[in-house]
Amino acid sequence: MNYALQAAFIVIVMLVSCGGGGKKADVEADQTKTFENQKALAVASSWRGNFPQALKEIEAAEQINDKDPEVYVIKGAIYMGLKEYPTAEQNYKKAVSLNPGYTPAHFNLCGLYLIQKSFDQVISECGLVTADPTYKARANAYTNIGIAYYNKGDMAKARENYEQALKLNPSFVYAHNEMGKLYMSTGRYGEAVTEFRQAVDGYPTYDEAYYNLGLAYLKLNDSVNACEAFRKVLDISPNSESGVNSNKYIHTVCN
Repeated sequence: MNYALQAAFIVIVMLVSCGGGGKKADVEADQTKTFENQKALAVASSWRGNFPQALKEIEAAEQINDKDPEVYVIKGAIYMGLKEYPTAEQNYKKAVSLNPGYTPAHFNLCGLYLIQKSFDQVISECGLVTADPTYKARANAYTNIGIAYYNKGDMAKARENYEQALKLNPSFVYAHNEMGKLYMSTGRYGEAVTEFRQAVDGYPTYDEAYYNLGLAYLKLNDSVNACEAFRKVLDISPNSESGVNSNKYIHTVCN
């Protein structure tokens, strides 16, 4: 699961655990518990990867109350899991229409646009997220903005946003990995190694960061540590893109 999608499910768990983020208009008192339970079931099914079941559960919640923006954030995240991105966007925008200041909807729209490589929209939506000082995922939002600027070729703004993310959360592995990629692109390979190391130390199954670490070591002509990193990727996720690419290096560089 990529970080944008993973963040979507983290956010909906946060929402449900806090009892939701919107008004429960016209919901009878004896329906409220059922309503909250249906949302929690949908989130649990999503985490298990059972998106068709999750969709049934969130639609049952929607039948009880179709005025709660949280319903549409959860529904949008489910459609992201199904890779039905236009429908995911439609649901996130429905949440925004119900509550224009609803930060979780903007955050998930940002993640969707990141997957779609709509970088100007990433900057716009995640900019609204970073402006909310109470929102817990601001470090993630700053990192997403940094990725958008990186892909637009503005390395200074990319680094500025990664630094903001790490200021909020110094151990945020996502930002360390992206900062390492920025250093790689500018020939600062030693600093890249440091960033990738911090990423994998904080998240030992971070396959992409291990792969990037291997590439950085290759740039430093350190094939021993590079091959160790590539082998670690194969231990974690041999069939992923990082795993397939690591396997190629193992059979060419590490023999």
